[in-house]
Amino acid sequence: MWVIDIFENKDFAISIFILKHGFTMPIHDHPGMYGFLKVISGVVQVNNYTLKANEDHTIRLNKEVMAFRHKPISLHSNSPACTLTPRDKNLHEITCIEGPAAFLDILSPPYDVDDSGKGPRPCTFFKTVSSSKLCTDSSDIVEEVKLVVIKGPPDFYSGSLKYTGPPLM
Repeated sequence: MWVIDIFENKDFAISIFILKHGFTMPIHDHPGMYGFLKVISGVVQVNNYTLKANEDHTIRLNKEVMAFRHKPISLHSNSPACTLTPRDKNLHEITCIEGPAAFLDILSPPYDVDDSGKGPRPCTFFKTVSSSKLCTDSSDIVEEVKLVVIKGPPDFYSGSLKYTGPPLM
């Protein structure tokens, strides 16, 4: 996975992520943040999760949390942006199903901005421990899952590329 940081200030950060075919970004969060993911090339599948309890995002290693997994969505360049809020669909994993794929990622506020006096916002990684299917026709929630906080998958690697486009602001 490659990341191109385009712009960041105290209000938002803009990046482009490039994923090779078959690559999956592990389940992770964006604590207290709003996010927009807009595919610009290729096709990705996004699995979104919403925590059952309103966690304060100072989640410690090996802690188990319960979440709802929403129906997976496939996104391509003609799809609308996928959005997340500080509460809803804040956790997600992204898999490149037709690639390479690239997507624009906008986060507000950025990770480096102080989280209400608690310091910069940490990105927390999770893995699924167990799940149980839910039968609901009126919701996009498909299952309840138990997640455990992990340090970060050992095979997860990202590199940075320099933005060489026109200056922003």
